[in-house]
Parts: sequence; C-alpha cells; structure tokens
Amino acid sequence: MSTLFGGMAEADQDHIAQRYGISNGRVFASWLRSLNYLRNVCAHHCRLWNRNMADQPKLPPIAEVPELTAFHGNAHRLARPFLALCIAQHLMQQINPASSWGKRLRTLLLEEFPALDHLGLNLLGMGVDEGWDQRSW
Repeated sequence: MSTLFGGMAEADQDHIAQRYGISNGRVFASWLRSLNYLRNVCAHHCRLWNRNMADQPKLPPIAEVPELTAFHGNAHRLARPFLALCIAQHLMQQINPASSWGKRLRTLLLEEFPALDHLGLNLLGMGVDEGWDQRSW
C-alpha cells in the first residue's frame, strides 16, 4: 500500500492525507512506509523496543498533530519506534475514535513491559516522551 500511495499524483496524496488530518501527502507517505517497516519488524519477531527505524516518518506541523510535539527537534525520539506507535494511534483515532487500541498499548507498556532498568533497558529506549502516559490514549 505504501508503494502504491507513493506512486500517486501529489494532489491525490494530499487529498487522501487530509482525510487523516494531515495536509501534506508526502508526510503521510512517509507514515505509511514507517508503519510498513514497523509491521515487518513485528511480523518477523525482531527486537523492537530500542530499534532505530530504518524508514523514519516525517512530522507534520505541530498544529496538525499536537500529540507529536515532543518528537520535533529530537533526533533520538524521531529514530525510535514509539513515534510510529503514536502515528498508529493518531490514525486509529481518525478511523475509529472508539477504538481501545491506544489504551491496550498503554497498558502493555506500563504494566506488562518487564522491569529491566538494572540492565539499562527501559521505555526511554523506545523513544517515549515525558507525560506520554498522561495523553488520552
């Protein structure tokens, strides 16, 4: 899907992206590529939590998606998978505002992610930002 979308005329990309609250179709195309990469990592049972995203998504202006503000200007967070998870949550809210996906992700990260701080393994390695768990998921 990301390849097909990338091959569309820019005006058509913009039109589709606007349905998801993004004005620029090229930004949306980068989101699709990043989500495809995320899917492949998960589908092949690879390590995800502190992985650098090979295909990093572009960010829209802060006013379009305020939930992504913490990622602007932060190279570490831009490279980590938590941004792709936040993008997935944004899209889920656009597609199905009643979805519980974000709440289930929040529970998974806060309650089921193993306590491995003694090994230097924590959610900061995934790229979470301060107060991420306080947002409406």
